[in-house]
Amino acid sequence: MRPSIRPHQRHVSAMPAAEAFFILLILSAFAVLVAAQTGQLHAQTPEPASSESTPSEAVFSESEAQGIDRMIMCPVCPAETIDQAQVQIALQMRAMVREMLGEGKDREEILDFFVERYGQDILGAPPKSGVALVAWLLPAGGVLAAVVAVFFIIRSMTRHAPVLATPPLALDPGLIPYLQLVDRHLDMTRGGPRSGDTSNPPGPAAESSGTEAPDRNAPSGTDEKI
Repeated sequence: MRPSIRPHQRHVSAMPAAEAFFILLILSAFAVLVAAQTGQLHAQTPEPASSESTPSEAVFSESEAQGIDRMIMCPVCPAETIDQAQVQIALQMRAMVREMLGEGKDREEILDFFVERYGQDILGAPPKSGVALVAWLLPAGGVLAAVVAVFFIIRSMTRHAPVLATPPLALDPGLIPYLQLVDRHLDMTRGGPRSGDTSNPPGPAAESSGTEAPDRNAPSGTDEKI
């Protein structure tokens, strides 16, 4: 004879199976929800760019990027380009230069971008066009004007130079005999007395009067009589 199962015992044994089914249903719903969220996040995540679109040495030259860096001044470092400055903004600007080169922009477009954002002072050298062209022509024009001014000054000085030679003085006719006497006296003084000549040179008074001075060595009248 089989043992009979009481009704309350059969109900108790059926309860764990219902609870397990309910828990399994909850876990399945949670798994579906997690899978849906994961798929949505994967759809929102951008795919990594391919190697063809990323900046690389094949797209632009590093020397070209460094040349552009030397043309752009650092906004916070006086008298330094972004190639020389090591502050954070200079590093960011260098990265922007390489990013724009990777996008296919040329040097003029990159410089125009920074000029539009920071103004003309961001350029290391003013552009050779428009109003900024005066900054290039002014030094050359100043040097040329200085050379021309010096040339005309020297030319005017040589043309109107004072004459240093004095004009000849007018000679008084009355001084001619006196000057001739002085010349003869100077000649005799420089030459000295001649050998065997003991006579004294005539004095100025004697020559000017036209009479000769008596010779001391000549014999007197008394000596001739003796």
